[in-house]
Amino acid sequence: MNEETKFEGRRSVRYESGRMLIIWGHDEAIVKQFTLTKKSWTGPNGETAIVPKDEGLGIMISALQCREFGFGLKLSDEEMAAVNFYREGKEYTDKEAAKAKRGNSKKAPLTLSPFVIEFEYGANGDGYWVYEHMVLQVEDCVDCLTVLYPEHDFLFMLDHSCGHDRQREDGLNAENMNKSYGGNKPKLRDTLISQEHGYLGPYPRQLQPGDTQKMVFLPSDEGPFWMSQAEREKRRKDVVIEGVNIKRKLTKKELQARLLTHGITAKGRLTDMQKAATNLGMPIEEEIRKISEGWEGKSKGLLQVLWERGWINNEDGKAYQNYTITGKKNEYNLIIPETSLKLLMTSCTDFEEEETMLQSMGAKMGILVDRSPKCHCEIAGEGIEYSWACMKNHYRQVLLDKKRGKENFVKTVRECLSEKIITRDRVQKFSRRARRYILGYHALWQMKQGILTQGH
Repeated sequence: MNEETKFEGRRSVRYESGRMLIIWGHDEAIVKQFTLTKKSWTGPNGETAIVPKDEGLGIMISALQCREFGFGLKLSDEEMAAVNFYREGKEYTDKEAAKAKRGNSKKAPLTLSPFVIEFEYGANGDGYWVYEHMVLQVEDCVDCLTVLYPEHDFLFMLDHSCGHDRQREDGLNAENMNKSYGGNKPKLRDTLISQEHGYLGPYPRQLQPGDTQKMVFLPSDEGPFWMSQAEREKRRKDVVIEGVNIKRKLTKKELQARLLTHGITAKGRLTDMQKAATNLGMPIEEEIRKISEGWEGKSKGLLQVLWERGWINNEDGKAYQNYTITGKKNEYNLIIPETSLKLLMTSCTDFEEEETMLQSMGAKMGILVDRSPKCHCEIAGEGIEYSWACMKNHYRQVLLDKKRGKENFVKTVRECLSEKIITRDRVQKFSRRARRYILGYHALWQMKQGILTQGH
């Protein structure tokens, strides 16, 4: 080892110049108070230990680790003061997430290192770990790294979960598209057709590489391609159908706003809001006039977007009948992929590689956010799964009496997460194990592509 880097070791031979990259692996783990097996030693007279009937209290740990620092990142008082000085007067990048979980968008002074967070999950605790918690923890960590290690770049490697995979409201998502146009789906952002491969299909198309595809019908557009000229003009604008009313259920946000006017701050699911409103005698639905929706200013549907890209065969003029959202079935009751609008759309590169909300926010913070593949914990988070195994293995060895009571339970968990148990040396070895798996999978992929031959 030498002093070529402040973290010991040598730079990669492929390193040329510029900023070095530090990869932080993230994951969450739950620790139960009485994590025991149902088996126990039997004494000479047949006595067995009394085992608790349930698993007791639980706590969730959201942590990050890397090869350079180990598990988490300890901050001295001087470092914490420097970080808090930097945060003073600043707002979180995702203001809505901060308001939802911390009451306002202002950054409060940190009192503990944000790299390892204890979270009391459940309805009676802090709730459940969701996107808002994750994006706030990431930004707290980014503030620390920006102040203390400004000369480096950072990549946060996460796994797939509901909290990590939340889509941007205007993100490219086939699930948020109807077949034709409009509806109650959100409007998607415009997208750039970067190249022909992965974007454009084999049939006549309206777009070329370098064009920007608008995902909303503009007044200057001709309208849905499957309609006749007369029908397009007739259905251009919304038309109110006189004398016909329909009932519409209020959304969760609408119910929350109405409950707030009565001084009630409601949380939970839509059914909870409806129950609270009903108890107060408030309506949960309203009567509105029926509208025949026009296409102008509305979101383009799957059929229109794919037709503009050249994925729709309309030679016989029956494209609307020949394609469905999920696809038509053949005589063997199997879906014909080329007739499924959703499959065609999700196979396009821009939809396939669409950034999540967390990745988008990470870019605004000046860091990279990536995710490891689903169902492959052996390569996730710089080997953090092995750190959890190390921690829980030690936790199971702690005597039962040391875990009784909430205070003793939390103290024991912290001891198992300490540097004495999850040492930096162990974290580096866990990371090396994960990296070897990654290299193995990469070699298999290269062999499949014909890039690498077996034995080389």
